[in-house]
Amino acid sequence: MKRTSSVLLFSLLPVLLLLLPTGSTLAQDFTVRHFRILPNDISAYIDPVRDLNDEACALIKVVGDKDFVFSSPLGIVKRKNDVGEIWLYLPKGSVMITIKHPQWGVLRDYRFAAPLESRMTYELMLTPPLGYQYPVEMPTLEKQPVLPDTSLYLAKHLPPLPPQRPRRPREPWRRLILLNAGIQADGPSAGLRLALMRRHGAYLLAQKDFHGMPHTQGECDRNGLLPGTDEAPYYTGRTEKGRWMLMAGGIHRLIADFCIYEGVGYGQRDVAWEQYDNSALLLNTDFSYQGISAEAGCLYRFRRMVVSAGVMTIRLQYWEAAVGVGINF
Repeated sequence: MKRTSSVLLFSLLPVLLLLLPTGSTLAQDFTVRHFRILPNDISAYIDPVRDLNDEACALIKVVGDKDFVFSSPLGIVKRKNDVGEIWLYLPKGSVMITIKHPQWGVLRDYRFAAPLESRMTYELMLTPPLGYQYPVEMPTLEKQPVLPDTSLYLAKHLPPLPPQRPRRPREPWRRLILLNAGIQADGPSAGLRLALMRRHGAYLLAQKDFHGMPHTQGECDRNGLLPGTDEAPYYTGRTEKGRWMLMAGGIHRLIADFCIYEGVGYGQRDVAWEQYDNSALLLNTDFSYQGISAEAGCLYRFRRMVVSAGVMTIRLQYWEAAVGVGINF
């Protein structure tokens, strides 16, 4: 009899297990439906959030349950629960994110297709477990007015709207101040460059060496001959030199924080030789130049710092290399 009862109990065990409550049916993991960039969304531009390095963050708009929790190797700078989505501000260069939910489990180290860019907006859509339905509150029918359907009339009588071109977010204004140093065999020079730009902008540059312009009392050529003479006077060998340049031009951002600049203006370089007998200075016209000056170079912005390198010339006859360092804000 006992053996028969045991056999009957083991036979009914599968049926009893099926009748027991199995708990929640939402034990499956959630999934990432898609992750994409939103090129027309300027939310990260008009109200930027900055990280500890004072860099503008990237913005990820997460479409999913409000109970999701997020973390990343570079940290989450700010979280904001908006209507229907979660706004996450992540540092520039973030490459992955970990997503957690108290009932649906953990998705670790979800890797983005490319590192996040500063001031760009992205969308991350999360799909809940199979069979889950978000609660929906139905509106009260008594409070909803019944309006006539005018869509057919409008479609027949109104002209079609012109296609809308996607709006490119405008970059913020940046102000650049650089100390410019000239490098030439005559000796170094120093200058100040002031620039104002978005993607494109303009600048001013004033450059001068560390000597005054020589006060001359005549002219000579490269051989020391005075105008209208065939015999050169004696010279002491002492030479005085002076130069300055004033230029204005344009500056343009090509990619990321790499920029180029070009400008024109006016410049002068004087070389004077001292005579032996009366110590008078004669302007050497073959080594002295004045007239149109020009320059071109490149510039790189790194956080609050900026560095530059280029070349300057006067009438394409006198050349000078130039480097600069400064700040941008």
